[in-house]
Amino acid sequence: NEILARFEIKPPQSVYYYDPITIPGDDAATQANLDALSHEEFELYQTLVTSRDFGKEYFNFTGREYLSLYPRNAPSHKIWRADYFGQEHWVTSKETHFVDLPNEKELGGIKEKGRERKLMDHEPRLLPQYRSPEPYLNMTLKVISCAPRAFEINNFLSETEVNHIMFLTTGMKLHRSTTAGANKQIVGEEDSTSSTRTSLNTWVYREKDAVIDAIYRRAADLLRIDESLLRTRSPDEYPEIHTKSSMAEALQLVHYDVGQEYTAHHDFGYASIRNPNQPARFATLLLYLNEGMTGGETQFPRWVNAETRHGLNAEPKIGKAVLFYSQ
Repeated sequence: NEILARFEIKPPQSVYYYDPITIPGDDAATQANLDALSHEEFELYQTLVTSRDFGKEYFNFTGREYLSLYPRNAPSHKIWRADYFGQEHWVTSKETHFVDLPNEKELGGIKEKGRERKLMDHEPRLLPQYRSPEPYLNMTLKVISCAPRAFEINNFLSETEVNHIMFLTTGMKLHRSTTAGANKQIVGEEDSTSSTRTSLNTWVYREKDAVIDAIYRRAADLLRIDESLLRTRSPDEYPEIHTKSSMAEALQLVHYDVGQEYTAHHDFGYASIRNPNQPARFATLLLYLNEGMTGGETQFPRWVNAETRHGLNAEPKIGKAVLFYSQ
């Protein structure tokens, strides 16, 4: 095999380009390479050149790498501010806690489709007789990191909801957790196992029952987005969006045994260069179902702070949620 180029990886640079077209100091060879490209290949090459040039300017201005492909659309959903450690935001939701579990017949699966599932503000939530009597659930987002932007939310889940999720796993088969491919952007594309992720997992879909549905609706309120974006939509719901599928994954239940882990990684992937919208994972919401173990923290190893080089550990606590953004 012929070695075309060598790179010495040095922090903080994480994006490197190999340019087989432009030959420094040889305009004739460069032009010959350009002439050999098809029209489509030339457009793709120009896209990468533009992105590379923008990345240099972005790094000079911010001191950080631009990891996406330029240009891309600005984020279309709300992103909570994280201006300083300990900053707090308050959110209310009509999706109050379940404090008692409905019987199996009442719980059932969600049969309604699309717009039929829409709940107006004046309408009661599903199975209100099993919920806390307060009209609203108050949630507090507390900033634990500004870069990356991360928050903890205590008491996002009630004890009843945690126990219900744990009970659901008793009838499910756990499989080796997988990692998404570089271009994975939608649920259902091919994944692969990796030594970087050794846990076991399974999936619970929003339509499983009213408790899981309520958790999705509560998460939408926390993120300040429409819950319909987290389910299959009717044709008249957000017609400007090219897909009617849910923008969210199913609820992923992950089990870590002693010694199992998910090593440091970015929680987003890269869209195809041919995709003009450059979609990427927007946010991740972690829900903790247990506590009191040795280890088990979620670590942000490269958080920006002025006190330590050690990673930031989010400790597991029953019912707690951690939100972090990938954009």
